[in-house]
Amino acid sequence: MHSVSQGRPLPQLEGRFLIVDRLGDGGTATVYLSWDSKNQNWCALKLLLHKYAEDEEMRRRFTQEAEALKLLAHPNIPHLIHHDPDSEPLFMVMELARNGSAMDWVRNNGAMPPCVAANVIFQVCQALAEAHAAGIVHRDVKPHNVLLDDDGICKLTDFGIARMFDSTSLTKTGSQIGTFSFMAPEQRSDTKSVDHRADIYSVGASLYTLLTGRTSAELFVASLDDELLADVHPALREVILKATQYRPEDRHASVLILQAELMDALHQVGPPISELPPLVQRREPLPRRPPPTLPPHKEFPEIDKSLGAWQPPLPPEPRLLETPSREGILPTSLSSSPGLTPAPPEERPRGHIVLPYTMPKRPQPILYLPTPTPPSRSVELTPRGPTPRARSWVRPLLAILINGALWLSAIAAFTTLATVLWGAWSVHVARLDTHDALFDLTESLQTEVGVAYQVQGDQHEFEAIYERYSASTGAARQQAALDFVAALDEAVAGDDALVGAGALPQVRKLQGARDGYLEARETWTHLSGRFPGVIAVWMGLVDAP
Repeated sequence: MHSVSQGRPLPQLEGRFLIVDRLGDGGTATVYLSWDSKNQNWCALKLLLHKYAEDEEMRRRFTQEAEALKLLAHPNIPHLIHHDPDSEPLFMVMELARNGSAMDWVRNNGAMPPCVAANVIFQVCQALAEAHAAGIVHRDVKPHNVLLDDDGICKLTDFGIARMFDSTSLTKTGSQIGTFSFMAPEQRSDTKSVDHRADIYSVGASLYTLLTGRTSAELFVASLDDELLADVHPALREVILKATQYRPEDRHASVLILQAELMDALHQVGPPISELPPLVQRREPLPRRPPPTLPPHKEFPEIDKSLGAWQPPLPPEPRLLETPSREGILPTSLSSSPGLTPAPPEERPRGHIVLPYTMPKRPQPILYLPTPTPPSRSVELTPRGPTPRARSWVRPLLAILINGALWLSAIAAFTTLATVLWGAWSVHVARLDTHDALFDLTESLQTEVGVAYQVQGDQHEFEAIYERYSASTGAARQQAALDFVAALDEAVAGDDALVGAGALPQVRKLQGARDGYLEARETWTHLSGRFPGVIAVWMGLVDAP
């Protein structure tokens, strides 16, 4: 077992794919930077979350995404390198696009210039044309799912909720899957029945976001709101208005028609008046080979749970002190006679006192003295102080007491270490439970966000919170999710009558996911702040919230 400070070997899947770093997290999967030891190149490995390992519907949906990628061989769609539907854990490997998403570009640089945005949308249309020709509707087109490779080529990814026309749908009638601000009106009420025109709406909404840096769930009424598209060039405004019509039949008939109108509009915009930032920033090239071990303190909770690899670091084995040997302790006899020659034990005369005598470590020379004339009678010695019999028990008793104390100390030390390790394990499990609960909350928010339009609340507030959620990461993203459910609580105000028909289960799902996350986080905080978890945190074995 490698300690945390020393790093540990790279996790490995199927003896081929080495996990080096985490690229991103989603509602159902995590994507890792991986090294393909067979092809000797870098790739992206997408792993189904451990909590869905036994979920047959999620496994079918994950496998369907891989099958969609296998069907779609196109430069603007990630190439599928490897997928085994029977693998444990379930994962797929795709070509790597490590320069973030089109939405990341907007966050870092602001709204895209028209020619840059048109370039991105042009490539998205190319990818969708390939998918639609194969009978596949993406159903979640948005700038977040448009990845950029090192050459600036856009890759439309995340076909996890795609619908294949010729396959049995995994989506129930009346269910809602997608991302709210980019979702066509008909998709908000029934995802199962949508066709390729729902993707066209999402393309128009994505173009609006790239050009303005904002999102809106009401683009289908943009013609009635002069301010909504005020920052968009009139030529491009017409493309967005056409693509985001409320009725599917009023939109572009295909993405290729939308693409052609976009290019015509771009000619009307004219050349840029200033130098454009590059679509892809130069980055340090990846090393030619992966590192031998993970950096200290780098953890992959999902990989560890899927492979069952995590264990608390074991302490050094306690050293047991040897019991002092009694070897060499021999009795001798003292005679009242001046003679020093010892008599055999069985022939000791009465009146002789037996004292413990420790043999010296090295043999000592024996001195022979002249034997004097023995006395006529033996002399009885009168002991002073403790009796000889009492003194004969002192050293054995001390040895027993010392050995007992040493054993008790060793047992106490071992018990303390075992307790600390148990605390480390408890905190680690609580941390993983919190991680799972957070995924439940974010996934519920992404799938049930449309409930905001079925309660009597401020719709603009819900949209602003969801936009903050979509644009943030880490603690800010968690807080935005909590704020969304809190706004939902305020809108409902404990009165089910304020909830639209059929929306109450969605409200309860979001509230339950929020409560589960808060409870799991409280447990993690509690265990990491009390003994023995606090000692494990102090030693660096586990992390506190």
